[in-house]
Amino acid sequence: MDIYHFTIVIRDARYQMSELEDRLFEAGCDDALLCSYNDTVYLEFDREAESAEVAIKSALANIRTAGFKELVVEENGYASLSEMADRAGMSRQAFSLYAKNQRGDGNFPTPIYGLASKTALYSWPEVATWLYQQGKLPKTHYDVARMSV
Repeated sequence: MDIYHFTIVIRDARYQMSELEDRLFEAGCDDALLCSYNDTVYLEFDREAESAEVAIKSALANIRTAGFKELVVEENGYASLSEMADRAGMSRQAFSLYAKNQRGDGNFPTPIYGLASKTALYSWPEVATWLYQQGKLPKTHYDVARMSV
């Protein structure tokens, strides 16, 4: 078994953090850290399982048992270079060089741009696949990124 690290955002969490913590712990999320940022509640999991699929699906089921329905697996979406650097445990500067095709095999995934902010966003599953193929990302991180829930 491997340990899979992933983040699940709970969009419909409207409780005090202490109440949420107890509720989620009792639902089986004892392997997650409860966090919030700008009124967004999320769980950082380190879940031991046979596969990324089992880890993520069981975590989603646990959270649903606690009564929440609006859940987002953070690693399935788009991210900035800074966010991806954090996920991969690399520097923002290294990611910038990859994005400019000044490092690696020159085939870094193409970004999309946020319409309002004009910020480059990348598909984390595409970037994780590229990093894994370059030998720069652990298999467990790659497995989580390629999971579509």
